[in-house]
Amino acid sequence: MNVTLGVPRLKEIINASKNISTPIITARLVQDDNKVGARIVKAGIEKTTLGEVCSYMKEVYHEECYLSIQLDMEAIEQLRLNIDARTVRRCILKGIRGQTRPPILRGLSERHVLIKKGSRSKLRVLVPEKDTPAFFQMTALKVALPRVIVQGIATVNRAVINEETKGGNPSYHLLVEGYGLAEVMGSPGIDGRHTTTNHIIEVEQTLGVEAARTSISSEISYIMNAYGIGIDTRHLLLLSDVMTFKGEVLGITRFGVAKMRESVLMLASFEKTTDHLFDAACHGRTDTIDGVSECIIMGKAAPIGTGMFKLLKRATRAAKPPVPSIIERGLLLA
Repeated sequence: MNVTLGVPRLKEIINASKNISTPIITARLVQDDNKVGARIVKAGIEKTTLGEVCSYMKEVYHEECYLSIQLDMEAIEQLRLNIDARTVRRCILKGIRGQTRPPILRGLSERHVLIKKGSRSKLRVLVPEKDTPAFFQMTALKVALPRVIVQGIATVNRAVINEETKGGNPSYHLLVEGYGLAEVMGSPGIDGRHTTTNHIIEVEQTLGVEAARTSISSEISYIMNAYGIGIDTRHLLLLSDVMTFKGEVLGITRFGVAKMRESVLMLASFEKTTDHLFDAACHGRTDTIDGVSECIIMGKAAPIGTGMFKLLKRATRAAKPPVPSIIERGLLLA
């Protein structure tokens, strides 16, 4: 799998990007020692379109105008797909979750998609009766039908079976390229407890902010280890805490910092100085000047290190010793 690393990947994490270049889900299998089982699970997850599993699509202009579709059952069997004419008909009429259907398919009803009697591989898609000429509708069907998803998750582009060796025995897991962590975790044959993704925002939406906090530190550590750079865990935990302490993942950008802090001077010290100052002046905002940036701007002692607290010593006068009497003085002299 081609995984984005280096500065571009680091920038994606710190900015909390919603769209990343290579989203990859690492999915563990319930039965990880069977390659055939891994192929069946892969077939259920990977997006498969009608154009990939059909032998041909023929235009027929007769008494009725229709498209004749022949499925390649041999290829379907080799790919371990659970597809036949009935499932394809259902996908053409209803679609699957997450797929945007073009208008020409939304105009089809059950009488427009027919299955050849006694066949599991032949379908006929009739052109709907509309004011538009049949030729243009046929052209729209020819473009839309090969893109119909007949099996898998719409947001998953492809899945790869990765083989590892543990104790001399092969072990298999899936590397899924695309989005949809919740759908992959809920797929049959997937061990959802050990399924992760490199997309921080999707981790937060699916598993919560605590999982996203852990994912931030682990992803940055993975990037640095790929180049032989070691970073103390406390630095990574501090960064992940700063990005998630508000209860959501906020990037270190002008928008994220504005949500993190309410201090006017601190926001002005980061980006868009004049905008923040003008906005604060218009709304009459106040600043308590208790943060590090604000204190540096105003020349005060910052509340870090020895400036974190102040020691007050109560000065008490020592009591005077009692004056010895004449008899005690005499005894002392003696």
